[in-house]
Amino acid sequence: MASLVRNLVERRVPHSIALYMGVSWGCVQFTHFAVNEFLLSPHWTRVVLATILLFLPTVLMLAWFHGRPGRNRVTLTEKVGIPVNLAVAVVVLALAFSGTDLGAAVTRVSVENEEGETVERAIPKAEFRKRTAVFPFDIGPGLGEDDAWMSFVASEALAFDLLPDDFFDPVGEESLMAGLQEAGFSDSRNVPLALKREVAEENYAEFLVSGIVDRPADRYRITLSVHGVDSGSLIDEHRLEGPDLLALVDELTVDLKATLDIPPRDGIEDLPVRERLTADDAALEALGRALQARRVDSDLGAVLDHLREATSIDPTFAYAQSQLGIALRLNNQPEEAAAAIRAALDHSYRLPERIEFLVKSQYYAATEQLPKAWALIEMWAELYPEDPIALTYLVAAQRERGELEGVLATLQTLYALAPRNADYLKRIGAIHGQLGHREEALATLNQYVEQFPDDYTGYTALAQHHQRGGDYERAREQLDRAMLLEPDRFDVVRAMARVNLNVGRFTDARAGYQRALSLARTPQERAAGHAALRGYHEFRGEMASAVEAMHDWLAEYSTFATPLILAQTQTGNIATYFAAGRGDEAIALVENLKAQLQPVEATFDAPAAGFHVPRLELHLAIELEDLLAARDALGRMLQGLADLEVELDTPGLAHDRGRIEELAGDHAAALASYRRAAELAPTGPNRRSVGRALRALGRLDEAEAELREALRLSPASPDSHMEMAYLLERKGDVAEAVEHLRAALAAWENADAIFQPAHDAREKLAALGG
Repeated sequence: MASLVRNLVERRVPHSIALYMGVSWGCVQFTHFAVNEFLLSPHWTRVVLATILLFLPTVLMLAWFHGRPGRNRVTLTEKVGIPVNLAVAVVVLALAFSGTDLGAAVTRVSVENEEGETVERAIPKAEFRKRTAVFPFDIGPGLGEDDAWMSFVASEALAFDLLPDDFFDPVGEESLMAGLQEAGFSDSRNVPLALKREVAEENYAEFLVSGIVDRPADRYRITLSVHGVDSGSLIDEHRLEGPDLLALVDELTVDLKATLDIPPRDGIEDLPVRERLTADDAALEALGRALQARRVDSDLGAVLDHLREATSIDPTFAYAQSQLGIALRLNNQPEEAAAAIRAALDHSYRLPERIEFLVKSQYYAATEQLPKAWALIEMWAELYPEDPIALTYLVAAQRERGELEGVLATLQTLYALAPRNADYLKRIGAIHGQLGHREEALATLNQYVEQFPDDYTGYTALAQHHQRGGDYERAREQLDRAMLLEPDRFDVVRAMARVNLNVGRFTDARAGYQRALSLARTPQERAAGHAALRGYHEFRGEMASAVEAMHDWLAEYSTFATPLILAQTQTGNIATYFAAGRGDEAIALVENLKAQLQPVEATFDAPAAGFHVPRLELHLAIELEDLLAARDALGRMLQGLADLEVELDTPGLAHDRGRIEELAGDHAAALASYRRAAELAPTGPNRRSVGRALRALGRLDEAEAELREALRLSPASPDSHMEMAYLLERKGDVAEAVEHLRAALAAWENADAIFQPAHDAREKLAALGG
């Protein structure tokens, strides 16, 4: 061993290796500098490190054979070994980095802004964005519950301070809160790290950021922890103390960017976060209390009070003004909402560009200029074509306009940018299904299941696809697989109950809906459970129970839905009241909802109420079979949409048109409208309406084909069986008509005495001698 060491030293091998490592370290540092300076792919650093290690055998050979002083000849080992080493290094590098983007980390795009000026931006490529879940911070022992607002301010300020740099890709607050609430944590603080990691993983985050805010003596202390989501291991931890909470956030932003390896760039604003938010500590506290009221208490009234306080203390507090505008819109106060958002825009110099785009679009929406709101979101997406935040809002705008093809294209872009986020596959599959692309939908959903065989939601999505196509056996097979993974999951049990209901296994369906409701863990799930039970009772004509379930749904839904959303989602209650023989309550409901929505109508010339109020009146008129009132309400609803410069083509609107035309006796026009509804949504009820219109026109064979399709899609539907019975009686097939009447009455076995369809079915069965 001593001789070997001496030999190595004589040949200066350690010296050569030390020199090589020194030069190599300089190359790594230079590469890191070049990557940051010229925004190159960060993979170049790994390429250089790998190259250094792969070329080490060549360095050792050269040092061993040529390290001694004096002349040395090239040996056979070198002649063979060095070329082999070089060849192996090239092959290994090619294999290791094939498919890796080694170009620039950004792309340049240009777009015309609102003033007609061409704006150019350097946009990070999706691969190099840092998907990060920033959770609300916990409070330390030096803070009481009355000081908890500080933890919300600190985490919000940190995320807000990072937003100007679009290398930072935050998980949305709603997604994080939904995940925590589903696990039973209504308070977003003091959540176990394991659950935070699970929620972050479900949102395909790469990093998890959490922290603790404390106040020893008269100073603030923030401890910031950064974990890798894949392993859950601690990557870095930062602890700072000082007299100014937001000044600590500024320092932590710099540290966090370094930890996330976000490169410094020219042109990225790096203002003190206090300059972005507010210089007034009282206004800051009011914002923190508003965040606490929203995330912990879900108290919209308290949110409004605190935000009004914040903006009255500091009217230039643009972020608080924008949040106040959103809250006021949800509280059905559009005029005040528009004023608050306008105030935010007056001080938009405080807002990161991402937020500014969003606030501007909200202003246009609040003032009922929807085309401008949509155009602004489209411009945002053009300017930042790989920004998932912009594309997510583009999807929402396209959905609002009913542009399913556009939604599909944008979701495909999002998935291409974030292939780890396989949730996009399920959404893409659902849109394919809505567009009638059944093969594409099935292939996409199967792709998701192959990637994530242990995720039950893939099987429930496949079950929904098969159920939509009337294949209940395959739907049941997929739900059985989902139940193997999650036997006590609310949505799985509810989905199986729906399958049982549609195929006529009524006892199992009722038990399933009851069990799903007992498994519900969140207010949202409990509301959905009551709504599902209501649907069961309506299906079976048990209208008193349906109304009771509807009231239970309303009570639960009211705990989290905002007043405006609550008012807009009760249109379906009108038909339920009438079917239960409680038309007076339906009329009173419409008047009450109109009173809630009417302030919106009085605010602008063409408000959302120009659509929602006539829509309520339309559904009431249809139930009353008041043709003139229905036509008038439909005309006002369409005029409201025209004033908004919005074209709406939905299955519901097409079906409403058809019902009005049917009431007027114009069955040809009704058929065209019902066909459009079925084209947009090929469901059993829409196919049934098509069949009814064809029967009225005497096109009996076509009507039978439509009704058989309706029954294939929902085999136990009593309404479809009843309609088929009327048709078969007219065709002279009394025996089969009787069978369909019996099938309808099996579903309506326990229907209320006041439920007219069941009464009609019994009378018809008696008349046909059944």
